[in-house]
Formats: sequence, C-alpha cells, structure tokens
Amino acid sequence: MTDASVRRNGCTVFSNLTIQVQPGECWAITGPTGSGKTTLLQTLAAQLPLSAGRVTRPQPVAFVSFREESRQFSYSSHFYQQRYQATMSDEGSRGQPAPTLRNFLQLTSPTDATNAEALLNRLGLLPLLDRTLLKLSNGQTRKARIGKALLQQPSALLLDNPFVGLDAVFRYELTQWLGQLTHDGLTLILVTDAHDIPPFTTHVLAFDTGQNHWTGPASLYQPEQMDTSAVPVPMLQTPIQPTDFSAAFQMQDVTVRYGDTVILDKINWSIQPGERWALLGPNGAGKSVLLSLLYGDHPQAYANDIRVFDHRRGRGGQSIWDVKRRIGFVSPELHLYFPQHLTTRQVILSGLTDTLTPAKAVRPETETDLTTLLTYFGLAEHSSRAFGQLSAGQQRVVLLIRALIKNPPVLILDEPFQALDAEQVSLARQLIDSLPNKTILFVTHDRNELPTSIDRLFSL
Repeated sequence: MTDASVRRNGCTVFSNLTIQVQPGECWAITGPTGSGKTTLLQTLAAQLPLSAGRVTRPQPVAFVSFREESRQFSYSSHFYQQRYQATMSDEGSRGQPAPTLRNFLQLTSPTDATNAEALLNRLGLLPLLDRTLLKLSNGQTRKARIGKALLQQPSALLLDNPFVGLDAVFRYELTQWLGQLTHDGLTLILVTDAHDIPPFTTHVLAFDTGQNHWTGPASLYQPEQMDTSAVPVPMLQTPIQPTDFSAAFQMQDVTVRYGDTVILDKINWSIQPGERWALLGPNGAGKSVLLSLLYGDHPQAYANDIRVFDHRRGRGGQSIWDVKRRIGFVSPELHLYFPQHLTTRQVILSGLTDTLTPAKAVRPETETDLTTLLTYFGLAEHSSRAFGQLSAGQQRVVLLIRALIKNPPVLILDEPFQALDAEQVSLARQLIDSLPNKTILFVTHDRNELPTSIDRLFSL
C-alpha cells in the first residue's frame, strides 16, 4: 500500500499510508475505537476503494469480519427472540430459511466435510454442522467465520478482532494455531488490542487519534498506558427506579433442552438486590441462554421454576414488559439485530421502550444523561450519525449507554466491552463501579475486564 488515503461517509479515515507486508509476516493493527483499523482491512481486502494512492495484493485474500453478514445470512430478517424458539421454523421475514453451519461453510458433499474434518474438529464445529447459524452462540459463530476463511486456503488472511468473544482456552489454541500457520507461510494481518498482540507478530501498525500512526517491528512497539482516573465520572440525573422486590432472580432446578441436547442442567441460582455477579464459562456453555431466561426472551422460562422480581414466570400477572422495564440489557446477539439506519441518539432512546424502536417523549433529565454519557465516552459528535456508520467499538459503547439510559435497578451486561479500546474499557469500568444501588450480572471471558465492584462468581 503506497500513499493510500480512504474516505468514508464524507470523512478522511486515513491518508498517505504506506506499508509493505512480506509473505509470511504477521502484522497487528492497533489503535483507539473508530481510528480506522477495520477500514484498513476492508481496503486491503478490496472491499473499499482508495481515494488516493495504490494497493497491490496477492490472490486469494480472505477477510474475516464479525459484523452483520448480509450476503449469506442476515440477522435483520429475523427477530431477536427467534434464536431461542426450538420448535419454530428458522425462516426469515421473506420466507428464506436460515442456513445451517454446513451451508455457511459451503460443504456441499460428504467429501467436503471429510476433507475439512481436521479443521472443523480443531474449531469444535464438527458436531454443529446441521445447526442453523441462528442457534449458534456468539463464540461459535466467530469460530465458524474463521473456519470458513481457512477452508479457502488463502495466501493472506485478514482478521478483524479474532480473539474477541472467545473463551480463554480457545483463545490460547487459536493463538497457537495462527502462529503455526504463519510459520508455515501464511501472511496474517489482524486487528487486535494493543495489550493482546500475539507473540509471533512481526510488525505493528498503531493508529492514533487523527491521522497519526506508528509503523515498525513488533519488538520496538510500546503500547501507551491509559490512565482515566482523572476523568470525572458522570452521575445520572434520571432517578433510579425503585428496588421493589425482595429477590431479583431465583432459579430452581432449571433445565433447558433442545430435543436430546441439554443446554442447562438443573441450575440453581439466587440473586439478591444489590449483588454484583460475574457469569463465566466457555463458549457454548449456555451463558446467553441463561440470561435469556431471566430477561424474558426464552420460551422455556415458563416450563421452569424461575422467579423474576418475586414472580414466577408465566404466573402472578407479571408481563414480559414488567420484567424488561426494570433491566438494562446489552449483548453481542442484540448488537447483531439492531437496525443500522437509526441514529446514535435513536438507538440510545430505544432503551426507554425496551424494543428496537426509540421513545418519542423524552424527559429533560434523560436528554441530559444522553449528552453527558456520549461526551464521557468521546462520542458526542456522533449523536446524529447513523448507527451503521459507526465502528463496531463505537456501536458497542452506544448500546452500553442504551442499557444505562433509564437508570434501571438491574443491569444484565453480556460481554459489554467487546471491541472497545483500553481507554473506553477503563471508562466503562469506572462508570459501572460508580452506579449506586444496582444489581448486576456481568458476562465476560476475560476476568481482567471485571469492574472492581463485581464480587460474586457463578460459573457454567
């Protein structure tokens, strides 16, 4: 890439960028959220045009992104709760069935599956081939996309945040595997956090704010240490909803199964007001399913002894909206389904309706909180920008603000820091720790992400 410049949505993302990647090298692309890392990969993969300069690339090049996949499968044509409906057709709004993992990987014959068996087995995907993409967990979906790229046997592989959403064991295995592939001659370029650069990396391209960047050997790269302790943490002006329950959640011998497959087996868990829990477990352990039972999105909640805010699900006159109005919620799956055309402000205000539709009437204190939180995270200038035009990390921050905007007594935060840079993670941790009178369930694969106020552990 020589003197390359790229513009998106009327703005210059990067300019006059020159890099030369040799066969077998591994480049790590780092930088703040929204600095242009994903745009660079898309440009290298010929998905975006240059506004100036030139780029030459080998063929074939495989690019793996973990954002909405619309060419083969679109989440937007399905409704969010559909992934939990075991007996419902997985057809989309246009009557098209969701593809199975086998379809997605383009394994059209038994021979294809046999040839790919070692790869699929290493990814843990072999038993899932006939499951629809709609029913895969976030981590399983990420493994599927990496597997699909590797089945193409590319000469260069471009990965956008490949370690995000993966449990510690598979993250380690994937690191070892990618290291072996580069040793065998694969050219690798990946976007990753500055503090999570793989040991086999040969070069680093570090974007900074504006158009500044640093390029050089990985051995010479020193990531900047972030200190956000001096940043004032905002106090929400919206009054917190009252804690009008003696127990937030109670589960007794809860079991969830799809046919012969048991997802959760006799789970017992009680969460009292004000408690702050970490929910941990490997990919596919059932964490998101468990949360969906509590949040009201899973139909098998009504077949189990689950009490939410002192009411057993399906009894006592408590509706799903009575549950949702007390809970601020964010998850990787919710992210996939969110309408891309809404503005940042509209996405945040949809947290007041607990739907994908923004509230029309907004109180002055809510407007104040919206502006204050966007400013705190450095996104104030993006208030009127379309959600789909934001970077993945910026979108995740917006969805976190959405979960907080009504100041609910309970927060369910399913991997809320995915794709956030170190500074924004630090800001978010400070903010969560500062929130008074909150009951919190926090899901992560990285214990270092946990806010210090999270002091209880439930592991699947």
